[in-house]
Amino acid sequence: MLNKHYLKEMINFTTNKKKTIKIASILFVSSLPYLLFYQVILSLVVDKYMPNQDLKMVCILSVFLLIIIAIRFAFDYYTETRRKTCYYDNDKQIKNKIFSAIQYANIDELDKIQTGNLFELTTNQSFNASQLFVWNFTGIFFVRFRSILMISIIMLFLNFKISLIIIGIFILSYIILLPFYNTNMKNYQQSLKTLLHLQDKINEYIESYSTTKTLRLEEINMDEINVILTKSKEKYLKINKVLALHTSLFAILTFFAVIFTLIIGGNEIVLGIGVASTIMLLVDYINDINNHMQGLFQHAHGVMNKYNAFLRIFKVIELLQETDDGTENLDKVKSIEFDNVKMSYDGVNIVLENINLKIDKAMTVAIVGKSGSGKTTLVNLIPRFYELLDGKILINNVDYKNYKLSELRKNISYVFQEPVILNMSIKDNLIYGLENISFEEIKNICKKLGLDNKILSLPNGYDTIINAKTDLLSFGEKQLLNYARAILKNGDIVILDEVTSNLDLKFEQNIIDANKTLLKGKIAFIIAHRLNTIKEADLIIFIEDKHIEEMGTHEELLKLNEKYSKLFMTK
Repeated sequence: MLNKHYLKEMINFTTNKKKTIKIASILFVSSLPYLLFYQVILSLVVDKYMPNQDLKMVCILSVFLLIIIAIRFAFDYYTETRRKTCYYDNDKQIKNKIFSAIQYANIDELDKIQTGNLFELTTNQSFNASQLFVWNFTGIFFVRFRSILMISIIMLFLNFKISLIIIGIFILSYIILLPFYNTNMKNYQQSLKTLLHLQDKINEYIESYSTTKTLRLEEINMDEINVILTKSKEKYLKINKVLALHTSLFAILTFFAVIFTLIIGGNEIVLGIGVASTIMLLVDYINDINNHMQGLFQHAHGVMNKYNAFLRIFKVIELLQETDDGTENLDKVKSIEFDNVKMSYDGVNIVLENINLKIDKAMTVAIVGKSGSGKTTLVNLIPRFYELLDGKILINNVDYKNYKLSELRKNISYVFQEPVILNMSIKDNLIYGLENISFEEIKNICKKLGLDNKILSLPNGYDTIINAKTDLLSFGEKQLLNYARAILKNGDIVILDEVTSNLDLKFEQNIIDANKTLLKGKIAFIIAHRLNTIKEADLIIFIEDKHIEEMGTHEELLKLNEKYSKLFMTK
């Protein structure tokens, strides 16, 4: 069930391997004095020294018992605090590794993972995984097994014959109940898969709740969720039935062990070769073994739960990272060229091919075409969000893979369709990730975009806290903030991905007017849905059927009277 390779990876996953081993070692020895002496000393006090009124020995042994209890308390306190410190530190390290993997992963790898799943991994799942060794494995091997082993040894010294029978019954119990345990583990794994499926569906519905409401899919979604919940309920009921049967059978077998102990022990007492206190001590030890066996079963379930959490974490940690083999710096972008570029997301279905384009001066390039024609894919290749299937992209006549990724991207300002707003002040949103930006520069850009008056009307002006859901700013104003951030970055390449498609005419005109001055001296790529917004572009590219169909100025393309012209006339 448990993969040895993954277990080895897990134990070495954080820097706390030595600390975990230390805690396990202390756990192993910490209760030995208690297990070895407590019951025996108590038995001597009750059976021998108290009946003989030997007060001195009663006091000495009582003090000795108190010392044993104090030692156990000290060790328990130490190991408990160290265990918790250890798995909280594990949790921190696991979260850091997940976040690092996400930060540096290929975007096409992240596209395959739902946001909700990543959130779940960095909360509950990482905390579960952090306890696998320091809690569950130490609990199994250094607490439960140790206790069962030591109790069995003590019992053999107390009464070899009875203890041998008791141990035999427990071994037989384990063999008989092993199939139940294996069945329950399989059921448990199936229930986890159902739970993960439920989680995926809920994440999906939450992320698309607006679409759900507009398409009136609430009842359909609820029916689908109810089906999954019913399956989940059936799985858990099945687990609990097997668990209840397992527990009941184990209790019956434990009861038989007690009965055998009382029968054989009672016979020994009658014959004068047994002691009542020894028999009662054996009965207590039987109950101790029973409790530890039940604890083992619970820990085994915990191991499977946390092991599966680790496996899910590994899927994120093992995401392919962005390749950054570049060594060159990039101070100024003077030209960019697409040389027979071919692009595919999966290596099979071609999205773009035979893309040839050279821009060797500052200019505005508009990219138009029907939905799904590859417009966004084309501009996403510029910051190397995705790798080329074939061909090259040259910047300043150098293959752009030769540049460090950080150097390439620092020269690119990108405004996406959906505004990216962070939970911080307007001013901090505008300078997020930027350096050496003065407040005067911020105000000047906002004035040019017609945002300054609106921002100053807010309670705290530029220090007003906003977020993606806030109603303090409209969608258009949030998009203008993103545009302002991109301009403040002052990249040599500016990419505007349909930034006006969801804006009203006022905000659209603000961006059109701003483009005339703010994009001067830059190579700008504008993906446009509304063709009237890009009539003054220096170059218009019309994409269809995965490649560039037409290219020229607005007037030149209208004269051709081909696809761009027909599209423009229909808008």
